[in-house]
Amino acid sequence: MASEKVMMGLDIGSSWIRAAIGSISKDGSLMVDTLCERPSDGVRNGVIVNVEQTLKSISSVIQEAELQAGVEVQTVIAGVGGSSIEGRQSEGVIGINTKGLEITSSDIFKSLEVARTFELAQDRFILHTLVQDFSVDGKSGIKDPVNMSGHRLESRALVVLGSQTNCSNTKKCLQRAGFNNSRLVLEQLADAEVVLGTDEKEMGTVLINIGSNITNMIVYQGGSPCYVGGVDLGGNNVTNDIAFLLNKPKTTAEQIKCESGNCFIPSVKQEDKIIIPQVGGLPSIQMPKVELSKIIEPRMAEIFSLLKQDLEIKGIRGNFGGGVVLVGGGSLISGATELANEIFRMQARIGFPEALPGLDRTYIDPRYTTVLGLLKSEARRSGGGSNRHSNGKDSSKSGFFRKLSNFIKTVV
Repeated sequence: MASEKVMMGLDIGSSWIRAAIGSISKDGSLMVDTLCERPSDGVRNGVIVNVEQTLKSISSVIQEAELQAGVEVQTVIAGVGGSSIEGRQSEGVIGINTKGLEITSSDIFKSLEVARTFELAQDRFILHTLVQDFSVDGKSGIKDPVNMSGHRLESRALVVLGSQTNCSNTKKCLQRAGFNNSRLVLEQLADAEVVLGTDEKEMGTVLINIGSNITNMIVYQGGSPCYVGGVDLGGNNVTNDIAFLLNKPKTTAEQIKCESGNCFIPSVKQEDKIIIPQVGGLPSIQMPKVELSKIIEPRMAEIFSLLKQDLEIKGIRGNFGGGVVLVGGGSLISGATELANEIFRMQARIGFPEALPGLDRTYIDPRYTTVLGLLKSEARRSGGGSNRHSNGKDSSKSGFFRKLSNFIKTVV
């Protein structure tokens, strides 16, 4: 494989572990070589609770992916998310002392370091520092202050905090799997990398990933993230509700949810019936579809309501012209967009990852946004890839912007 760099995106989920291998060619373009998935063990609510079981699952999917791609991967980019993630708005202010009061890249780095300087809880660390904009002598909304003149530079950033324990356990699994060169990336950023276009980020968009046991959310305004967070609820909670209330095995409940589930009661006709398979060779039975929806809707409504409540607590308001975009396996439950529309009071749609070169069309599916986004985020960090729906202009105008991008997306 003739390429400058081979890398792997690794999505360690509660139900599935997914690995995508890609390569950056000498001209800087990203090529997806393979994507594999295996059932996950040792992970609960996005957190590793059994290192040995998780290590076995990770090693299995990595070996399969390397075998299919015919390469040995050296760099792994793993995602982190869930309720342990916190985004904190911060500002960094410095005075300009250079000759002619001209702002340099060094001044920007200093202002961002000031923004990152605050007291952290014992188990917290800075995962990313995401620049929103700058102000020069009180004039706000500046995206690139380099070479401008001024006395005072102020940077606004969203500092993303993660759990030291959770991330250390993830790193430990990767090291024991033979990968000392690994990075951790916020799963929400990975989702946005392959789902949202520049215009959607600029207009304002709420991106929600409904996974098996966690639901992640990231909100963009003015082209930059203004909120990240999540709840420890997901599609498996819906499955568990069905299994309990219908007294069925979880595998049967999952089948019922995927084949007949609907989480928006008004869209279900009263006369619609569904088939409920029985265990032990007993004949299947019929039940009104609306009764199943009465089981599913409350849990999905709880997920959306908790996310909306958190936005209100954090004071995230404004116009969201891009609406709500749903990804992840839970987004495929019928009625999810209608329910999100009703709760968030804005237009909602299902998001699909962009068709990256080499990617089999089978994987252009909301379930694979995170693993593909992890791959693309590393490719763009390395100088490859491009913005979704870009206008063809070079997004790295100078060496400074490449350095700045590496700095503001700080990871352990």
